Amino acid sequence: MRQHALAAALLTLSTSTLANTIEDTVASGLNKPAIYYADIEPYLKSAAKHPSVTLKQIGTSFQGQALNSLKIGNGPIKVMMWSQMHGDENTATAALMDFLSFITADENAKWLTSWQQKITLLIIPMVNPDGAAMQTRHNAQGIDLNRDAKALRTKEGQILMAVANEFKPDFGFNLHDQNAYYGAGKMGKQATISVLAPAYNEAREVNKSRGEAMQFIAHLAKSVETMIPGHLGKYNDSYSFRSFGDTFSEKGIRTILIESGAYPNDPNRQIARKVNRVLYKNAIDSLTTGAWKNAKIAQYHAIPFNAKDNWVDLLIDDVTVKSELGYYQIDIAINNKGQSPIIKELGDISSIRQGYTSLDASSLNFKVGNSFVLNESLTLTESKYKELLIQGYSCFSGDINMLENATNWPVYACKSVFTSIPSLHAPAAFFLQANGKNKYAVLGAELINLD
Repeated sequence: MRQHALAAALLTLSTSTLANTIEDTVASGLNKPAIYYADIEPYLKSAAKHPSVTLKQIGTSFQGQALNSLKIGNGPIKVMMWSQMHGDENTATAALMDFLSFITADENAKWLTSWQQKITLLIIPMVNPDGAAMQTRHNAQGIDLNRDAKALRTKEGQILMAVANEFKPDFGFNLHDQNAYYGAGKMGKQATISVLAPAYNEAREVNKSRGEAMQFIAHLAKSVETMIPGHLGKYNDSYSFRSFGDTFSEKGIRTILIESGAYPNDPNRQIARKVNRVLYKNAIDSLTTGAWKNAKIAQYHAIPFNAKDNWVDLLIDDVTVKSELGYYQIDIAINNKGQSPIIKELGDISSIRQGYTSLDASSLNFKVGNSFVLNESLTLTESKYKELLIQGYSCFSGDINMLENATNWPVYACKSVFTSIPSLHAPAAFFLQANGKNKYAVLGAELINLD
């Protein structure tokens, strides 16, 4: 009897170990800052080999790249998911490849069978492959596809609208990325996932379809709060006449916007990617069972709105500045944008914003650095760069072409405007001193300890 029980326990352990859970299903090669059509094409072709998946080219982009759809199931409830309308918003595309891998895994055949006669799922990954190739928000014409739902001047917008008109989805999942600086409510945690049932008119009224989208989101929100407590926000619900989400909401489609955002120490948004794929599966499960109908609209309204610019990359709090007119204390905020980030904001910042990296600088003084003159080739390794920083150099002059930067720290040319006191939009390259000695170097959003 004991041997039988032990064997059963081992069998259970073996099965659970081998089980292909949605949390653990990760399509390889997509944990990176940019995802291109060539990255997802193998996954599309692999999914198409499954007997329950139909891959179809639905058109081409302005530059001739393929736009594809994948159809799974043939049930009466129609669900459409589309991603990467903005070419530099990659997270949901990676999550959709994870989801396709999960759907087509042999060990999940029973789960697939449980819903494919109830639901028809249509996935359109990477609506903007040209923008993905350039890693820009816009398409190759310089047009924001998500502002083309009415005029339909882009091939990509025309294709998306034509597919929606033909497919007539009951539920639409509009999948985007948002910037890293939103908070989940004022002074809240980072908004790693933000959701919205888009408005269909200026008055932001709630009709039956929008109300049901709110219910559906409220149901899904429970999963988000379980996985990443406090990191769920609600996107701005102002009516956007030209946007696809709002336009689909006008058409009576229960539209669910999911915006993927940042999470601490997760530069490629793999946490948001994981939450996304879990939400896709939970969406299918709740549509199969009808469990989403038990959620209340009040639960949707309880989700805090995104707080804009709630976070900055580096926040230096209460540093002392010595000027010709006297001493004063100030907060300095820096965001890591561009090759040579600049000071974003000065003043009382810590009372309304938080920093991914924060420093209490109340015992430190601001100090501008010196110029290192380049008269021969120089390769900056991290140790060499730090050596120069310790010597008080924060920027470079001379022939900048002689400099090779082998670090992840930004390099500043001294021809930029450097001032003896912190200045708005000035280069973010300076020192923080203690007792007359440089204790920290600031290079962009990098805070480098020189001790």
